[in-house]
Amino acid sequence: MTRPTSKPRIRIREATRADLSALLDVHFEAFDSDPMNQLMYPAGVTENARELFGQSLFPPESDTVDENKHGETRIFVAELLADDTADEVPVEIVAYAKWQIFRHGRPEAEWNTDDPPMTTEMLGEGVDADVYNAFLGGMHRVRKQHSRGDASVNLGILACRPTRQRLGAASALMRWGTELADELGLPSYLESSPYGYPVYKKFGYQDIDVLDLKITELWGVVKTNDRKWGEDSAVELAGPLPAGTYRSAIMKRPAKAASV
Repeated sequence: MTRPTSKPRIRIREATRADLSALLDVHFEAFDSDPMNQLMYPAGVTENARELFGQSLFPPESDTVDENKHGETRIFVAELLADDTADEVPVEIVAYAKWQIFRHGRPEAEWNTDDPPMTTEMLGEGVDADVYNAFLGGMHRVRKQHSRGDASVNLGILACRPTRQRLGAASALMRWGTELADELGLPSYLESSPYGYPVYKKFGYQDIDVLDLKITELWGVVKTNDRKWGEDSAVELAGPLPAGTYRSAIMKRPAKAASV
């Protein structure tokens, strides 16, 4: 007799520095097949690049983080729990989210600054800084034009292991940030990849802008039929995706009345 399968159990908790290696595994597995990630890391992710990216999640303890510029950072992990025991025994970290919280508005002198372009020395050995600045730097600039210095709860990163999708991990991580935004009565902003777009729409995010990069013309990438480049993202706002173009959607979830 076949036993009925139970729904996988997911637990959300705040990340610690001890989780960093697992977070990096999740991150680079999640974006490994994305054409922009492949352009940024043309020869794969080197140990130096991995280490420096890790410092963007958990800066060295000796560093002072400017929360006026970067916000209050909260990182949460989704753990898959063993399904054959009543105990809360984690099997593995399957996803993580990085949220940036700005509890108060900021004057223009603080948010409207021109950040210097990133260099390979800053990003790590083997990273194509030109691609990074055009892609991630470009998305940040577009989002900043909309979010300005407003108080907000913003999603910086959402990543899930490809082999652990459809377990509810991404939704559980999204729920934490959107519930906090509602509690504080604040809007939420994010930059969406083609694959994250349906998740964000489900949580009430609306299209406000796009970053369309002509990656075939710029870097010679040819689209394969099984990969999404943003054909379904922000079509009503920006129109059909031009051939050879990769689209990232800039999205906003409007504020709701703060909880009392």
